[in-house]
Amino acid sequence: MSNRKYYVFMPKAADAMALLQNIKEKGVESTLVPTPREADHCCGVSILYYNPLDKEKIRSIALEEEISIDGFWDMENKDNPNRNRFL
Repeated sequence: MSNRKYYVFMPKAADAMALLQNIKEKGVESTLVPTPREADHCCGVSILYYNPLDKEKIRSIALEEEISIDGFWDMENKDNPNRNRFL
């Protein structure tokens, strides 16, 4: 499990949905998520991708499809693996 989370910031939710569909079709494992509070970014949704090596592929797809992105961001993964675990 990676110790980082990787995000694509989008100017609006419609752009996020369009890019998500395109990158998934091209094999990038990703999902739509709320923008982390720590990011202090105006759009409420972002794309979370799991492999840092996919960053340039995502950028290329966005350019090819003429979908605007605001940028890339990563942060330490602070998820608690025991969060929903009942003993």
